[in-house]
Amino acid sequence: MQTVIAACSVRGPATCSDKDLKAALSRWLEAPPRRIDRMILQALLCTAPMKAQVRSRCGLYLASRHPARATMGALLDAVCVQQRQPKPFEFVNSVSNAAGFHVAAQLGLEGPNLFIGAGPNVWTQLQALAALDLGDGLVDQALLVVIDENGDFQAQAALIETAGKARDFDALTAGAQVLHLAL
Repeated sequence: MQTVIAACSVRGPATCSDKDLKAALSRWLEAPPRRIDRMILQALLCTAPMKAQVRSRCGLYLASRHPARATMGALLDAVCVQQRQPKPFEFVNSVSNAAGFHVAAQLGLEGPNLFIGAGPNVWTQLQALAALDLGDGLVDQALLVVIDENGDFQAQAALIETAGKARDFDALTAGAQVLHLAL
């Protein structure tokens, strides 16, 4: 039996600016980090509302189909087209694990922090990874996060104590209270 402690789903149009995301995030975090990209903002926005329920012995299992496109585009343009050193912001935030770092720092997570590429079975894969750490007693909770931006965006997170094999976010959170945020 899977135990979902908290869950959040954030949706927004492609026209939603980073400034809009930062404004929405300020509702949940007193001092959001500066100089972060869109994927980090989305990851924080779907996880910050759960901060009160998260324990420090929590693992983070994050997935996305791709890194923040604007950040990666700027990095590739600087290095490949302009043949110059990338700016620190472009370089640091081009690593998808940067989103995991910021989520863990803001929520006080001390467990494993893992980023994987999202495929068609991403929720099942995240649960399987979390099940290993939960089963070994490495963590007491697992925070599963999927960021999907292909035009419009969706960022979903579920905080669990036991892992199952739900095929998607809706199946994972069936019967649980989910905070839905629309931007």
